[in-house]
Amino acid sequence: MKMNKKYAYSFAVLFAVAMVSASIGYYNSVQQEISIESPIVVAGVTPILIDGFSGESIDGEEITITNVAKTKLRSLEVLITNDASEDINVEYIGTLELTKKTVNFSENSAPWVIGSEKVQVEYTVVGNSFNAEVIDANGETEYVLIYYADAVDRFANPEEAILVEGNNFPYLPYLADMNSENQMYNYCDTGEYDTCYGAKIWYVPSDAINNDKTLDWSRASEFYFETELIQYNPTGNITVYDSLEITPVYTADKYFNGSETITTTIA
Repeated sequence: MKMNKKYAYSFAVLFAVAMVSASIGYYNSVQQEISIESPIVVAGVTPILIDGFSGESIDGEEITITNVAKTKLRSLEVLITNDASEDINVEYIGTLELTKKTVNFSENSAPWVIGSEKVQVEYTVVGNSFNAEVIDANGETEYVLIYYADAVDRFANPEEAILVEGNNFPYLPYLADMNSENQMYNYCDTGEYDTCYGAKIWYVPSDAINNDKTLDWSRASEFYFETELIQYNPTGNITVYDSLEITPVYTADKYFNGSETITTTIA
């Protein structure tokens, strides 16, 4: 039987390498023991039974995802998923503080000084659709939540205000937003936030939005600005910079009756 020439050549090469390797010595060897730990720590509470009724939303216990390697790994991507059945919808809610600031439009100025007037917002981090709701409005009325995406040279080219209510965001921030990852602005470099990239959510007077959807910047002292940047992703792909607190919210189908154990996985 004739051997295929291609395979005969390969065998000869391997045999030659083996023969040469066998004749090579070494001066010394060094052993090194290494210890590897996860850069992500997930903290929660002991699972408990949560009672509720069909069709209503039930809050679970808060989950904290911490990047313990942030001094070396400024950002880490995680995937937040769960094993709930089709009868139960699960979304993960974060909290956001907005504040009035001492506004300085000089691009070379230090970060704007945070004031004492604040509002609290709950928003969707992972879920089928993005929602945001002010849970402590500081007594303000006639205000609305907006998503504000920065353009290149943000002070010279102000962008439009995008109303949160009534908009179906596929994800946040938008890829064209200069505050999104791999774009122009990095707030970890400026020292303004622990979140390097993300979306800006603001709370502004509804009549401070002009007909062309730009903002009346002469009223900027009335705006509640971000204190950190947020993310929303329906598939659960989230970047952790420092730490992220999320609360699972379970909504059972109106015809569901029974019990179910649901596991949230941070991968």
